[in-house]
Amino acid sequence: MKNVTKPALNPTVSLFLKLTVAVALAIVLLFIAVYLLKIVFVAAIIAAVAVGGILLYNFIRRRSKFPVIR
Repeated sequence: MKNVTKPALNPTVSLFLKLTVAVALAIVLLFIAVYLLKIVFVAAIIAAVAVGGILLYNFIRRRSKFPVIR
C-alpha cells in the first residue's frame, strides 16, 4: 500500500491566502458596520425630532392653561 500524502502548499502561499481572507473579511465587516451605523444615525435623528416635537407640544399646551390677567 502506497502512502499518498496531499501536496502541501508553500508556507508563504499559505500565509498569503490566510491574510487575503482576513483582509477581505475585515473589509466586508467594515461595510456592514457602516451600513448599520447609518441606520442607527437616521433612527436617532428621527427619535430626537419626535421627542422634541412632543416636548414642544406639551410646553405650548401647558402654557395655554394659565389664566390670563387683564
